[in-house]
Amino acid sequence: MTLSEQKAAILLLMDYAVNEEDQAQARKLVEHYAGDAIALHVFHEFYSYLPDAENDAIRILRCLDKKGGNFLLAATTCRDTYLYLANSEGAEFLGDHRDGIWDEEVLAYFGVTREQALAKFKDLDSFPVNVPVHLNPNLCLACAVEHGELHRLGCPVEVCPWCGGQLTRCNCRFSEAGVDQFASEIQLEKFIEALESKGRIPFDAAEQRIGFGDTHEGGENSD
Repeated sequence: MTLSEQKAAILLLMDYAVNEEDQAQARKLVEHYAGDAIALHVFHEFYSYLPDAENDAIRILRCLDKKGGNFLLAATTCRDTYLYLANSEGAEFLGDHRDGIWDEEVLAYFGVTREQALAKFKDLDSFPVNVPVHLNPNLCLACAVEHGELHRLGCPVEVCPWCGGQLTRCNCRFSEAGVDQFASEIQLEKFIEALESKGRIPFDAAEQRIGFGDTHEGGENSD
């Protein structure tokens, strides 16, 4: 879905998931993040399933940590605070903030134990309100990695290390894999090995947001 389609789907869900007195504030927050696919994924996940199975609304979205385009977010609602792991592809519900993080893979990814995470993320007020990706000059507009990090594989902003063009559009990916097109996972893996061997080009916020930001739908804040 486009960002506009995502937002429209969320607003439709909110008609049934949010109490009338909370609608205005909840919709204003969605509009604030209308250009941020990551936040929209969290909103869609929340309003689709409502963790406590009762009408509720997200009031604040905080960023607890981020790495490689993956965001650990805390969504504070009228009732509680819930944790989500989100990126440009989707969002995963991690549970109630008071219970901490149980997912071992998530804990390992962010380099903390369950006990360390409980202590580190206990005081939500010490963590910043999440800034929409398109308003954060240090993040890739497409995959949300930070300056100096490698793009998420398949990101349209990644630069080809062989020709300097757009990696997802140039022919280098086929020539380096020795194929006309990718027809199997093995062929794709062969290209990835060649890419890693050549050396992937990290995200450069000063160079790679130019041009892409002019046409990227992340610049939309409303319909």
